[in-house]
Amino acid sequence: MLTELKPDARCATFQAVNTPMTIAFPSGLNPPLFVNAVRQLKGDNPIEAKHLLLRSLREEGETALSYHYLARAIADTQGKQADVLAAQARALKFAPGNPVFLAAFGLRLVDAGRDQEALAVLSETLARDPQNVLALPWVLRLKRRYLQWGDQQEEDAALATLLDGDFVVDPLMLLTFVDDPAVQLRFSRLSAPKVVAQPLPPHAPHDKIRIGYFSADFREHATMHLMEGVFKAHDRAGFEFYVYDFTPDPRCRQHQIIRDFADVYQDVSTLSPIQTAELARRDQLDIAVDLKGRTTDSRPMIFARRVAPVQVSFLGFPGTTAMAEMDYMIADNITIPAGDEQYYSEQILRMPGCYQPTNNARVVPTGAHPRSKFGLPEDKFIFANFNHPHKVGPSEFATWMEILRQVPNSVLLFYAGKNDLSAELASRAEAHGIDAARILPCGSLSQQEHLERIAQVDLCLDCFAYNAHTTASDALWAGVPLLTLCGRQFAARVATSIMSAAGVPELSTDSKEAYVAAAVRIATNTEELQVLKRKIKECRHASTLFDTNTWTRNYEALLTKCHARFLAGEAPAHMSLGGDGA
Repeated sequence: MLTELKPDARCATFQAVNTPMTIAFPSGLNPPLFVNAVRQLKGDNPIEAKHLLLRSLREEGETALSYHYLARAIADTQGKQADVLAAQARALKFAPGNPVFLAAFGLRLVDAGRDQEALAVLSETLARDPQNVLALPWVLRLKRRYLQWGDQQEEDAALATLLDGDFVVDPLMLLTFVDDPAVQLRFSRLSAPKVVAQPLPPHAPHDKIRIGYFSADFREHATMHLMEGVFKAHDRAGFEFYVYDFTPDPRCRQHQIIRDFADVYQDVSTLSPIQTAELARRDQLDIAVDLKGRTTDSRPMIFARRVAPVQVSFLGFPGTTAMAEMDYMIADNITIPAGDEQYYSEQILRMPGCYQPTNNARVVPTGAHPRSKFGLPEDKFIFANFNHPHKVGPSEFATWMEILRQVPNSVLLFYAGKNDLSAELASRAEAHGIDAARILPCGSLSQQEHLERIAQVDLCLDCFAYNAHTTASDALWAGVPLLTLCGRQFAARVATSIMSAAGVPELSTDSKEAYVAAAVRIATNTEELQVLKRKIKECRHASTLFDTNTWTRNYEALLTKCHARFLAGEAPAHMSLGGDGA
């Protein structure tokens, strides 16, 4: 997560602040252990780097930079969070008040899941250095998570600082703030691994096409909610499946599903990315499918080193990886319309319907429970937002408040996750002139209970730059319409693709004005709402969106075409089942 401090640039960075000279080694000192350790970290060998840094601290002396890199080495070897934080805290002790190390400590708190502490530390960083590019993006994200953002002008000013430079910004974070595929490509390139892939030794053809799935989400997670049906529907006669699990959770139901699915299951939780890559190379995969992309707990270095002749980015990250070694990305005609291929480093594999899989074996919510079971009023029109709070910014919230203003007998059910955001929601509603009692915060439930809660809702309202994805198909499975605003980048077009595949394209709008008008019209027109709900309930059995078997056959056909191109000695190319090319 941490942006690397380049040794050749750190002196200029640190001279700008008044801190002790224990930040780096004194000029003229050549610390070979430290220099070699940094080289090992850059070469993706954190185990050796950790060993060298511990020696350097003993033999060459303690510095803030040494402890900073030690924290990174411990983290990269899946060490204990307490040890990572201790090393980063020591770096800060040797450079008290230094905004670079203060920001680094804040980011380590984020890694440890201590977000509120992280926000306090990162906010202090910005108080010392208002344009600190380590702290700035995460302050933006965490303020959203806790609904502590200012107005749109404040967010735009902070974003301008990031976008005006060549700073490394977490691509996942940027998706929620900027709806521009060109910007996403630019920043994904800045953070993509910079390694030269080793040639992949050829292997004889296998009896079956060997597919490897890589993820940290083979557990209770949105990815498994979507992929569970695909794993069960996969063609076992034509394919052999290898699974590389970054973070196994034997306690959850999905873990047993993935173990039963895999022909070969590899627990790689204790392996470094380079070790995982070596293991996957020995397994002689034909196709490697990265289900993480550039999201939390991802390991892009595995694919940067190349582990299969065909590498595919799919599902986990709704944007380009900007990695030279990632050959393909799975999309559809709506998420990446013709002409937008220029914004994606990968060749585009277009599914004939929606790119997103679903699991049509899930229990269908009955909606028979009284609303009171979920703390909901029986006599109000219920709007709902089930996106995570970090997707919600000033623009979305202001738009929803305008809808409530125009539909007086309505409330907004607002998903707050694990945090108590009641006070923040009340304050923000009142700032827009809306009675705080009309905003109903709700928390996490089990998947089936969550679907039953959705079924009580009248209309779901979507976010803009980063749409509802799994949340959108969940709403339709529960029989509830979701109103979306179609944007420019992949992440802002997913819900439009889902609504189209479900046979309700009229639920996608092209402007905030149209979005508000549609929400108000649906909420005040009982007949239109009932027609929508009837179409949505029929789509569970009649639309391509919930035809898991057909989706899986189409997906397998695209992967087979990729494999055939490789065997024929042809370079990757844009492809669809209706014909090759964009």
